[in-house]
Parts: sequence; C-alpha cells; structure tokens
Amino acid sequence: MNISMISPYIPAASDWTGKLRQINLGLFAILPAMLLFWRGGAEVVVGLIGVSYLVVLASRRTWRVALYPPILALLATWLALNLLVSPLAVDPGTSFSRSLLWIRFIVLFAAVSTWLVQSPRDARWVVMAWAATIGFAVLDGLIQLLRGVSLTGRPISGTRLTGPLDRPNIGMFVARIGFPLLIGAVFLLMHSRSRSLARIAGVAVAAMAGFGFILLTGERAASLLTLIAILTSLGLAILFAPPRYRLYGLLLGAVAIGIMIIIGLTSPRILARIDSLLDVLNNFWASPYGELFAAGLHVWREYPLTGAGMKNFQAACQIVLGDTLKDGCHPHPHNVYIEWLAETGIAGSLGFVAFVISLAGVSIDLLKRQAENRIIGALTAGCFMLLLFPFTASQSFFSNWPAMLLWASLSMAVAIARLTHSQEKSDETV
Repeated sequence: MNISMISPYIPAASDWTGKLRQINLGLFAILPAMLLFWRGGAEVVVGLIGVSYLVVLASRRTWRVALYPPILALLATWLALNLLVSPLAVDPGTSFSRSLLWIRFIVLFAAVSTWLVQSPRDARWVVMAWAATIGFAVLDGLIQLLRGVSLTGRPISGTRLTGPLDRPNIGMFVARIGFPLLIGAVFLLMHSRSRSLARIAGVAVAAMAGFGFILLTGERAASLLTLIAILTSLGLAILFAPPRYRLYGLLLGAVAIGIMIIIGLTSPRILARIDSLLDVLNNFWASPYGELFAAGLHVWREYPLTGAGMKNFQAACQIVLGDTLKDGCHPHPHNVYIEWLAETGIAGSLGFVAFVISLAGVSIDLLKRQAENRIIGALTAGCFMLLLFPFTASQSFFSNWPAMLLWASLSMAVAIARLTHSQEKSDETV
C-alpha cells in the first residue's frame, strides 16, 4: 500500500479556506525566523496554524487525514499520555499541563504534511524563507566567530557560538532547519526545467558550507548528528540512486569528511571540543551525561508502565536517587528515548516508537520509487537520523523551543516526502 496515499491532501480551494491556507503557509515559512528572534511569536505561529487547520478540517469534514500512519501513531500516543500517564504521574497537575498541550505539535505536523505544502510552488516559498533565515544565522555566527560579538550583539558563549540566540544552540538550529531545507531544495531542483550543473553544484556547496558552520559552532551533538545524517543519506543514495549519481555521493562524502578533518586540525577551539567529546566517550557512565542516562533508566524501572509523568523527571529523580548524583537531578535525562521511558513509561514509549517506525516507512517507501525520487528518500532518512538518533545526548523532546524546532523540521521533511509521492503519481497519469 502506498503510505502517502492513505491520507489525501485537504483539497486546495479558491474560497476562504484557500486564502487561509496561503496565510498559514506564510506563517510556517517564517517559523524558523520566529524561533531565532521571538520565541513567544513562534508559539503564536504554531497555535494559529493549529487552530486554522482544525477549522478547515471541521468545515471540509476531512477527518480521514487522521489515518495517515504517523498522525495516527501520534494521536494514539497523545491519548495514552492523557488517559494513562498523567493521571498516575508523581505530580498529575504538572504532567497534564504538558500532555494536554502536546496536541499542538501533532496538529502542526498534520497541518504541514496534509494541508499547507501541496505543490512545488508551496515548497518554493518555504525553501526561500528558510534559506534566508539560515543565511542570516550563519552570517551572524561567522561574524561572532571573527569579532567575538555577533551583528545582533551576542558574545561567544565560552567555546561555542550562539549567533543571534541567547544560548549556544545555533548549530542545532542550523542542522534541524538546514536538513529539511536541503530536501526541499533537491526536490525543487529535480522538478525544475533546468537542472544545470551550476545549480546542482550550488546546492551541494551550500550544504557543505552549512556543515562546516555547524562544526565551527563547537556543538558536539549537532556536529556528530549532522555527520551521521550526511553519511546515512549518502550511503543510501549510493545504494539506491541511479549509477550516475553514485559518484556525486562519494565525492560529497569525501568532501564532508575533509571539511571535518581540516576544521578539527586548524581550530584549537574545535580540537579542544573534540578532545572533550572523546574524554566523555572513553568514560561515558562516569560523565554527567552517563549519570543522567542512568538516572533516567533508574526512574523508569521505578515507574515502568506509565513513567513518572511528563515534566516529572526531576521530581522523580530526587525521590528515587536523592542526593546521590554528583551534578544533581536535571529537568530531563538528556536523551530522547530515555526521557520517553522515564516520563511516560511503556504506555507512552510504545506510541512514540510506532511513530518512529512509521517515519522509517516513509523513507523506505521513497527508496522504492522512481530512480531520482530515491534521493529524496535517502535525504529524508538522513533527516530522521539527525532528529531521532537514539544514541546521543539531546535537548528535551517536550520543552517548548527545542520541540518547536524539531516539529518544524519533521513536518517539512514529511511534507516534501508526501509531495514527492504526489508528483510521481501526477507524472504517471500524464
């Protein structure tokens, strides 16, 4: 069964719903800029898109979109969080305050993937806006690297760049927005009348420049995850793409590794970050990250079925482990999968795993498609690895800013995957 066609698009129209869609497409296009400069505005954007989508669903009575496997898995997870996890939480009120509002990310994901991005023209608007945002973020970060202070007045945070942000997360921002942006750019390139070598080279150079900037930020998790995503995409492209593209993949892989080696050897600041990463890996379970991972698993063992409750990890950690942690109990265990286990137990984690498997199905289905569409499948798989790789330290999956960044990225990647299916079907019927 074609996974992309289980849930059709909400049809575009020239009435008020069509105008509303265009407005919300614009809101989604500026969401990354809002995340850079106005976090409260980003929350407003997410809320407006969600409310608009639900209004259109009610007007059109197209509730069948809920049958799309990733959306179905998310809805089932949300029900489990509110019917099983939060009522039995260490602090039910705190858990409900997060579990009830988590629906806004599900609605954002559904809106983008089944309503907003329906054509190459829609994708082009988002790609242009996201590219402008990334371009400014990278420029601001590079000026900060050279001068010590960014254009927006932010100083370097220790050994890490911040760009226009007030914390050293600009590398993760560029990675999470940049990878779905790359997928969209490649999609548009494939459906362009002119696929000149200059355009192909331009996309490749921009992608490698973004990777180089992420390395220069000094963010270990962002750098490592981006490298994993690139190698995953290139490996799958070499295996599944037409032979004429395989040489390009090998060359890009060599360039990516070369960039990493050059930056590591020529920047004492980055070399120090690499050394600290190796120190952590060599004695991981004695490190602060290893201690938190173990604490998260310990909390899960105490509350195996429903977890301690959402936003309850710190309280449960203090109950279970007291003052035994050298660095104390943090608000979350710094790993997405352990956070799901510790805060939602088996009840919530099964739904999340089902969602991850459904995303893998999206990539696998694309890898079986027409030859060039397999490249989109390879890039989509790389994006999912970047966002959901299990064996790394990470920000909280549920905290507002990281969550909005993650769901914007996931939504765009899945939207382009569905659009690729849609365009292939249109080509077959011509």
